[in-house]
Amino acid sequence: MPTYEYKCKKCGEKFEVRRGFFDKEKAKTQCLKCGSDDTGRVFSFFSSSASGSTSCAPSPKRFG
Repeated sequence: MPTYEYKCKKCGEKFEVRRGFFDKEKAKTQCLKCGSDDTGRVFSFFSSSASGSTSCAPSPKRFG
């Protein structure tokens, strides 16, 4: 099940929500800190483990 990162537009809290791929557009996402439903999805990088020494995901060291 995918994990999506959100940011509350009211209090600025960032949080993650796990939900099905098709459920992300249907449900309102409430802030876990203040309860506001004025939230937006944040673009974030993902990581993946692969057998062997190569990976398709970018290294976080390059971006910050």
